Amino acid sequence: MLTDASFWDSLVFDGIDDVDVETVTAEFGTVEVVARGRGGRAAGTACPDCGRFSDRVHDRYQRRLKDLPLAEQGFVIRLTARRFICGSAVCPRRTFAEPFSRLAAPYARFTTRLNRSLEGVGLALAGRAGVRLAAQLGFGPGRMT
Repeated sequence: MLTDASFWDSLVFDGIDDVDVETVTAEFGTVEVVARGRGGRAAGTACPDCGRFSDRVHDRYQRRLKDLPLAEQGFVIRLTARRFICGSAVCPRRTFAEPFSRLAAPYARFTTRLNRSLEGVGLALAGRAGVRLAAQLGFGPGRMT
């Protein structure tokens, strides 16, 4: 099932301006949104160390982020992120990735929304009871989460 990307852009990424939805598929009980970062300076392509803006793309890679379930189906975001080359000769950082701070933390596998929900369950119940409630809600974390 492919659907209108603008609908999903407003539903999933409401308030997140630096992401564009490319396609949406629903198969085998999982909704998958394929998205990418928007280009230009508005995307936040400033070096985190020196602050210099860069538009020189070094590489692209995919992040797979698990999000809150949608209508009792798993929800996954496949986000294509870009790595940029810092143009400053004195900066110790040579490359940096475009940030998606409102969507997920760096290196995170869960979105910020799912992480907040899991933190709430963990603080309220902790341990095995928290795992059971999260499984009932459709979060499906492992026991180490």
